[in-house]
Amino acid sequence: MSRDATEVVRRYLDAVGALDLDALGETFAADVVMDLPYAPPGFPRRVEGKDDVTAFFVGLPAVITPLGFHDYRLDALADDPGSIVAQYASDARILTTDRPYRNSYIARFQVRGGVITWFAEHFDPITLVEALGGTVTMPGQEVPA
Repeated sequence: MSRDATEVVRRYLDAVGALDLDALGETFAADVVMDLPYAPPGFPRRVEGKDDVTAFFVGLPAVITPLGFHDYRLDALADDPGSIVAQYASDARILTTDRPYRNSYIARFQVRGGVITWFAEHFDPITLVEALGGTVTMPGQEVPA
């Protein structure tokens, strides 16, 4: 099962990395749940159901170049080969700001019956905010000009 689960996660990462929305939808169960625990304000922290999770990704091509996910490390958990921990990186540009978006990710996936039933993706939200043109400063410090 771990080889199959790992391949499903690899197909998901390849699809998101290329912004191939058709291929992406094929990796999800009908009741898939996506958790983004570190999503910045304005982004959902949880999306449920294949249609809504897929819809989350539909708007990306208008905002960002293909994410070009790379440096995959995919590991099945010993006690549950359908649970995959993935580490990967992105290399893209935000279209509205023309700024690079390079982030590192760690995610956990549950794969059952050849499709993803749940996943949680953790990434550095500050990297995303800055690529979108925002800033993050410590209280009491001036915002850079």
